[in-house]
Amino acid sequence: MNIIAGAARNLELLSPPDMEIRPTTGRARKALFDSLGPLEGLGVLDLCAGSGAAALEAASRGASLAVMVEKNTSHTQIIRANVERVRKTGVNARMEVINADILNVQSYLSLLDECSLILADPPYAISAELFSKLMTDELFLSHAGECFLVWEIPDTPGALGEFLEVPGTQNWQVRKFGGTLFLMGTVGA
Repeated sequence: MNIIAGAARNLELLSPPDMEIRPTTGRARKALFDSLGPLEGLGVLDLCAGSGAAALEAASRGASLAVMVEKNTSHTQIIRANVERVRKTGVNARMEVINADILNVQSYLSLLDECSLILADPPYAISAELFSKLMTDELFLSHAGECFLVWEIPDTPGALGEFLEVPGTQNWQVRKFGGTLFLMGTVGA
């Protein structure tokens, strides 16, 4: 898995050897980031960060802040190693790694206030549950404000319907990039 574009382009990232994570394919990540447009100066929050690839891609493309929230301690160690690898390429974004459950909003609350883009790719088995809980969490909603949220949808039949039943997502877009579905919309809009 490599950084696709920007200052750290082609840098190979470390990933957990046990295949506990399911990284977004390079083709899907490239198409998604190309669709998001310029990221210069943005704060980006990566929920269920896995290897940190999404936030580090954003940092490579000019984001000024990349926050990676990951519950698994061994994964956060890999993310920290990837952050160091990206820094060595000259990327000077502020990069923060938080070892916490994404439902523990308090653990990343102060950094959430600095972000305008949220990326999420949780384990498919609990993805809809996490989405529903976050999108009804008053603390998250009050601080995510007008953030643009991009949530990777599980590739299981009927999964999209669970997400579209969550209040506040009726006007959100479903986009397909590289064979992967994403739900995209502004939090609180």
